[in-house]
Amino acid sequence: MQLIPFLQKGFALSNSRITKLASLINQEEAFFRPYDKVNHFTWELGHLTFVRNTIIKLLNPSEKLSTFHNERITFAPGTALLEDEMYPPLDSLVATFQQRGERIIALLAEINQERWDIESPYKLPAGNTVGDQVSFFLLHENTHYGEMSYLKNIIVRLRTE
Repeated sequence: MQLIPFLQKGFALSNSRITKLASLINQEEAFFRPYDKVNHFTWELGHLTFVRNTIIKLLNPSEKLSTFHNERITFAPGTALLEDEMYPPLDSLVATFQQRGERIIALLAEINQERWDIESPYKLPAGNTVGDQVSFFLLHENTHYGEMSYLKNIIVRLRTE
């Protein structure tokens, strides 16, 4: 289980990096899209926040989850973008993202080898065990971090034009 400290550090780093990005843009800018086929920052953050509940359930199936109103239809993979006013405020998304990240870090500290190796209830192309899928989801966060960073860079550069 040498992987656990690495994953804990990874989720902590993701918490701080994504929070930093969000602090550099405002609520209105969080809906910017450079073209129609790109998700905005708010959706990206909400999607990662939504997926963090999946990670929590993988680690502790009996966990009672907190959710946003219509979280699944708003932020699940492949969901269509809604009108901007349908989304939770950026600061609320950031706070929930952080809280869920802290919970994941705590659950990772408690996990045993049996739970880590058990077959996941989710049929994902990211492996079959809880451990495989938790590890994949950290990589998933880093992919979206890159997209969010790119959006933030465009937003900041457009301010000077």
